[in-house]
Amino acid sequence: MTQLTGQERATYVQTMFTQIAKRYDLINRLMTGFQDVRWRKQVIRLARLTNDASLLDLGTGTGDLAREALTQEPKAKVTAADFTIEMMRVGNKNGNLQWSAADALNLPFKDQIFDAIVSG
Repeated sequence: MTQLTGQERATYVQTMFTQIAKRYDLINRLMTGFQDVRWRKQVIRLARLTNDASLLDLGTGTGDLAREALTQEPKAKVTAADFTIEMMRVGNKNGNLQWSAADALNLPFKDQIFDAIVSG
């Protein structure tokens, strides 16, 4: 089996997530026995957000982790970032999130603007 690297690998990953975007959340719930819901709650608790916090959810996918941050801290400024546009389109159905197309290897954000960064 050939190992993909660089842009070929990124394209492969984007294509895969684009193809499963509409079913991703259901697949995630079923594969984890709904434990993903508990994990997200715990991650956000551990981030210890305050009401004026700024959070980056990197590799947000459909934004479930970012939305959990807003559930626990509704006044936080939450940025949901992913490099698969279709995943964000599926997730952009609700929630007061700021969405950003961003590659984790080349982030478009200034240094030190987030109080916490999570990735699930």
